[in-house]
Amino acid sequence: MKRLAVALLVASLVGSGVALADRGDPKKKITPADQARAKAMLLRKSDLGPGFKSKPATSTDDDFYCKALDESDLTLTGEAESPDFDSELVFVSSLAQVYESLADANTSWRRGTSAAGEKCLRDEFRRSFKADGLRVLSFRRVPFPRFADRSIAYRLVASSQGIEIHIDIVVLQESRAQAALLLLSAPTPVPKAEEVRLTRVIAGRMAKAMRGA
Repeated sequence: MKRLAVALLVASLVGSGVALADRGDPKKKITPADQARAKAMLLRKSDLGPGFKSKPATSTDDDFYCKALDESDLTLTGEAESPDFDSELVFVSSLAQVYESLADANTSWRRGTSAAGEKCLRDEFRRSFKADGLRVLSFRRVPFPRFADRSIAYRLVASSQGIEIHIDIVVLQESRAQAALLLLSAPTPVPKAEEVRLTRVIAGRMAKAMRGA
């Protein structure tokens, strides 16, 4: 969960995917089957409007460690990230990962959604955004429909030169898999109906990919 949230939110600032520091990351034992499942869950350009352009997600290092979100005792068997999609002042991305066991996925969820885990994320966002000249105004959970075994949504509002930037992230868990949707827009949020529609698309793909897995 930490990897999903931080990778997507920091990606919204630098315009690329983020390879988090090794410390605290889950171990990786990637299998072809689970890698294919992770890729199948992601958003595609055809899911978005004709005005969106896509570019490959690239990687850059971000040195972040928090004890409450440490997943070094967990194992990933699949991991994938969509291209970055943008249209004027809207940015959309998605990321998925499959854990080796349901127990590992549940542990990741529990840590990521704990009070301590959310505090770590809030502090990291403030640090990262400040380095890019932005100020975090708020970071909180927001109500959202349930589309998978587990669902949670957050909204982060930041400011740059008096302009508000709204960043919504929705994280889903289906069996051993977790997937996240990121939407960034300025100066107003992406309409809730569109956010729900895209989440429904990811949830449907997750359910299909994890059926019997």
